[in-house]
Amino acid sequence: MRFLPVLLLLASSLVHAAFTPLEQVAVVVDDSVILQSDVAKRLRDVEFQFAKRKAALPAEDILRKQIIEQLIMENLQANLAERAGIRIEDAALTATLTGIAKDSGLTLAKFQEQLDSTPDSSYSEVREQVKREMMITRLRQRRMQDRIRITDQDIQNFLKSPAGQAETASEYRLGHILIEIAETATAKDIADAEVRLNKAREELKAGKDFALVAATWSNAETALKGGDLGWRKANQLPTLFADAVTTMQPNDVADTIRTPGGFHLIKLLEKRGVDQVRVPQRQVRHILIKPTEILSSDDARLKLEDIRSKIIAGSNFADEARIHSDDPGSARQGGELGWVGAGEMVPEFEKMMSSAQLNTVSEIFQSSYGWHILEVTGEREHDVSAQVRSNFARQALYARQYDEELANWLRELRAEAFVDIRN
Repeated sequence: MRFLPVLLLLASSLVHAAFTPLEQVAVVVDDSVILQSDVAKRLRDVEFQFAKRKAALPAEDILRKQIIEQLIMENLQANLAERAGIRIEDAALTATLTGIAKDSGLTLAKFQEQLDSTPDSSYSEVREQVKREMMITRLRQRRMQDRIRITDQDIQNFLKSPAGQAETASEYRLGHILIEIAETATAKDIADAEVRLNKAREELKAGKDFALVAATWSNAETALKGGDLGWRKANQLPTLFADAVTTMQPNDVADTIRTPGGFHLIKLLEKRGVDQVRVPQRQVRHILIKPTEILSSDDARLKLEDIRSKIIAGSNFADEARIHSDDPGSARQGGELGWVGAGEMVPEFEKMMSSAQLNTVSEIFQSSYGWHILEVTGEREHDVSAQVRSNFARQALYARQYDEELANWLRELRAEAFVDIRN
């Protein structure tokens, strides 16, 4: 949810004089109320924004009705979030307020100072409004996760559809060199062009920077940009280029392409997309000793030191893990955790795993689970393209359904609520 009411509050409060709240009840919403002063405040905020855009306002009775309905829906969701036990951590709230202040060109301290020095607002009021909106956002996320169901078949259908294929298509960043040939070129002109082409290709083979070669030899308008065509999907490239790049790897230079306009050299500078995602992984095993009521942390460390010494002296790591490790899942497998990537383990474990030498028992280290030793027994680049494509499709399908399902839920929430709008 964007923090529109907060920004409205900030903007209008800087230009409006102080006012005396009218504490009459405007609306009863279930077991809470909306005051006339709340309606008046929102009305001034909206009027200020329309004036900034130099836009005409609807009739006052229509505008008031819209504002009341907006406040009713905010109240219903905020009350439901409270009952659902949704809480906003101070750190998250402060981070959001810092972002709002930054959008206004202010530090958080200056933002607070400006609000507190304005008669019609206060920092605490804005803080509570942001907190309320964050609670509503989290409530909506929970409700939509419960209501939106996406099956594996939905994902496969999407990935096979033209829309899915277009959204998940790879993007290519190409370098391009054009050795131009005029329509009226003579045999000598063509031969001269071939000489220039061969010189450019030889320089590329010698390892010279593509951008320099393009600036030196290319007749294309991108020559002084190093021949860089920018990021494009295959369907946005000339057909002859697209046919070549789909089989290329980054840093490959394609065979010369001849067109009526001349000779073309293309280099695949970079490629990105959900069909080309590989992550580094390390195969690791470990032994964990946990402190207990009868085994102190120091004693747990000493026990692990003894185990480590035995392994270094020749004892089998897997046998020691089966006998001693307090991680029951991996102990049965000789301490094996399988292939592990970044972000899958607690920070202390990941740090040691990343720095450990292959086939070498690590030093003893501590995490929130206890004392560990580990051994990295292999490393690889793992293709996770299929998983990333599936996740991308799930997110796209979720986003497509979100607005419609949210509107349905809000209508149901409004219909089930007790609302008494008073004159």
